[in-house]
Amino acid sequence: MKYELVSGFNLEYAAGPFALFFLAEYANIIIIYILTTILFFGAFRNPFIPELYTINFTIKTLLLTISFL
Repeated sequence: MKYELVSGFNLEYAAGPFALFFLAEYANIIIIYILTTILFFGAFRNPFIPELYTINFTIKTLLLTISFL
């Protein structure tokens, strides 16, 4: 007897929907860490370089995302 290893969405979706499925997963990860940065890490605060708000926010979000991935 032959057995195949199949796993849920890998079997169900073709190339296009499969790519969109994984893009949605990564978008959810990034959104969760954006909210975490805003709520818990003082989104735009940095005592060393206070005038670079967007860069501070982006660096904090990227550090959380990279640590997760």
